Amino acid sequence: MLKYFVCAVSMITISVLASQSAKAQTTATQGFTISIPQSLSIVAPAAVSLTHDQTNNPQAFPQQPWVVKGNNTTGVNVSFAAATPFIHATDPTFRRNARLALALGATQGPAIWTVGIAQDSTDYVTNDGIAIVTSSSTGVGRANLNLVVSFITEEFGVFAAGDHTTTVTGTIAAK
Repeated sequence: MLKYFVCAVSMITISVLASQSAKAQTTATQGFTISIPQSLSIVAPAAVSLTHDQTNNPQAFPQQPWVVKGNNTTGVNVSFAAATPFIHATDPTFRRNARLALALGATQGPAIWTVGIAQDSTDYVTNDGIAIVTSSSTGVGRANLNLVVSFITEEFGVFAAGDHTTTVTGTIAAK
């Protein structure tokens, strides 16, 4: 009789467990969130040199692709500035104007990129020693902004032999 009692209790236990598992949760959800920090970057190409071809023509350096990226949803503003004309390395009284020209290269992402100021030159005679070109985007994206820097010759042979230098500074800011 004990054997039948144990068997009956076991059946009741199995029956209770079976009815409890029928009430168990059969679906569940879990949310996932990743926070992306704002990121703006501008990368300049390596320094370049050029030997003057001894003509009266402006001396254009090869096109330089600056890589700019911005994940700000309202876009970015980018500027390139030559704060000085070309200045002779050992005698700063010898100066020649620098010209900057900017063009849009390859882009990636949903942003629309535009060039604002495409060309500007320094003018050492009037003391306007700054040349600035600009670009901007409407949203998130990456662009190659192609910068051409030129040494304005006017007339070959009326400026000193030797190295003449200028520096271009690129700046990116969120809109």
